[in-house]
Formats: sequence, structure tokens, C-alpha cells
Amino acid sequence: MGRNGALSARLYDPLLRTVLRPLRHVVLENMPAAKDSDILDLCCGTGDQLILLASKGFTCLHGVDLSADMLKVAAKSVFPISFHLSDARSAPFSDGSFDIIIISLALHEKDPDTRELVLREAVRLLRPNGRLFIADFFFDPKTLFPGKWIITFVERMAGGEHWTNFRDYIQRGGIPHIIPGDVLKIVDTPRLMMN
Repeated sequence: MGRNGALSARLYDPLLRTVLRPLRHVVLENMPAAKDSDILDLCCGTGDQLILLASKGFTCLHGVDLSADMLKVAAKSVFPISFHLSDARSAPFSDGSFDIIIISLALHEKDPDTRELVLREAVRLLRPNGRLFIADFFFDPKTLFPGKWIITFVERMAGGEHWTNFRDYIQRGGIPHIIPGDVLKIVDTPRLMMN
């Protein structure tokens, strides 16, 4: 990522932690009672979701990200979380290693082939009856204009491939229309913020 990547990683939490906190808490509220469940956050970024889970007593936490800069920030956590520098399309774990897998605000920025490969990798890594939490943007007639405008503005500012992939993701209809139906089914779709 270079200097820009390191700066982005350092600014990510200070700029977005407050905005993303409601999303992080929805994931937390849907965690199983067993604090020793094996949990993986694919595309974990700075590890904020895992750090919240660790602060609430969860103990078997792993994060995977392709950005060394993001993982440097994540590694500063005081909690014992295992962070792995790896591509989410081929994570370094055996089949069926996790009870819970989280993919949060990562799919909208990836190209269609990568999205599908990440989702299929998550399925490979889940134990039977495991749960996959996917949190990402979704626009439909219920989406409030301010939320749609703010999200679109931020994604446009990211520019480049990120913006191109976001537009494709939205044009395809978001999560309900990009998950591989042969291996996943949507169980619940809570709405947050102005989305």
C-alpha cells in the first residue's frame, strides 16, 4: 500500500469508528453465547470488530486481511487476537475451521469474481451449522436519501477500482443478488443507520 496505505490505515478507526459502532454492535448482539466459539473476520482491516468481541470476553478470534498496513494497526490491540496477512480468497485454514465468519464492509469494494471467491472461501471455512455474518451497503426504495448520498459520496472519493466495484455491486442489487445461492441462503437482513 505504501505511504498512502499506511496513512489510510492509521486514519481509518479515528474517522470511522463512531460511524461503524452500531454495525459492530449488531454483529456482537448476534454472536453465540459460547465465548470460546472459533470466530474469523475475513477482510478484518484494523480489527475493530474483533477487538470489540475480545472486550466482551470472546477468546478464539482470528482476522485475515491483505493489507499489512491495516494489520499493523490491528496488532496494537491489547487483546490476544491472531491476525494473518493473507488473501481472503484462500485463507490459511483447514476446511470447517470456524463456527462464525464475519465479512464486514468488504464485498462492495471487490470485483465480481473476487466477491464470489471470498464468499465461497467463507463457506469452505465454516463448520456445519456455522454462521456467516455479511454486513455491507444495500440500496432499495426504503433507503433514505441522506444515507444513499453520504455512502455514494464516500465511495466516489475512494475512486479508482474501489469506485468501479462499488457501482457494480450497487447495480447488481447488493448482497441479496451477489451471494452464490447454491451454497448460501439469507436468514435475516437487519437495516442500520440510514441504509
